[in-house]
Amino acid sequence: MTQAGASTDRPAERGEDAIAVAGSAQTLGSALTPADGRRHRPVEVTVVVVLTYAVGVLTLLFGIVFILLRYDADIQSEGLAFGVTLGGAITILFGFFTLALASLISRADRVARIILTVILALNIVWDVLIVVGSDAIDLGAIIDAVLVAVVIAVLWFGRAARFFRRPGA
Repeated sequence: MTQAGASTDRPAERGEDAIAVAGSAQTLGSALTPADGRRHRPVEVTVVVVLTYAVGVLTLLFGIVFILLRYDADIQSEGLAFGVTLGGAITILFGFFTLALASLISRADRVARIILTVILALNIVWDVLIVVGSDAIDLGAIIDAVLVAVVIAVLWFGRAARFFRRPGA
């Protein structure tokens, strides 16, 4: 008998069934291979997932900072505290939505890939408007647009695109 939380090497104590493969005992969990129907996530998709998580966390932090700006004396004197708070709350919700998309992308959810592509395409449009509308060259917006375009391309071409296909299709 083992203590609670203690690990064991015996499959019966872990609640798993043991199967014999070529004379050795393996658990069902360790016997699964890609031939058994599991798909392994390509590195490209993992990079997109990590970047999407990072954007989600940064968006959450930005929303919190945005809400804290409501206490700025200039914002309160101009009566903008409610608008700033509302903008911060919407930004925080968008951050949570981005985190949910990252989780779904990691599980090959095709709808999440489409939604993320639309959001990223809107980001490119925003960056183009910033570049066109500014007097000086905004290098940050240009770099952001290029990186976002690369992420979209990674999601739709190569091994990442095969990862999102239906099994057997």
